Amino acid sequence: MARFVVERDLPAGLEDGDIDAAVQRAIAANAKVSGVRWVHSHLALDNSKFFCEYEALDQEAVREAAWLAQIPCDRVTPVREVSPHDYADPAR
Repeated sequence: MARFVVERDLPAGLEDGDIDAAVQRAIAANAKVSGVRWVHSHLALDNSKFFCEYEALDQEAVREAAWLAQIPCDRVTPVREVSPHDYADPAR
């Protein structure tokens, strides 16, 4: 499965309850779209952006899940994981 990072620009003034409700809608929507799995997310401290990593069949599936959840999906970028462990010195 491919990996994607979704950048969501959030409206000003969101509170924790708004974020919680959106996350619950996303969980329900992801369960309805075949081949979409939410891996994890990072929320900007000022609640202005959400950066979400997904595994999915394609970008359209990610966008469909966002549409069903009624949450922003401003940018979807195909990515590959890069980790410090990939560059660890094997002599250590």
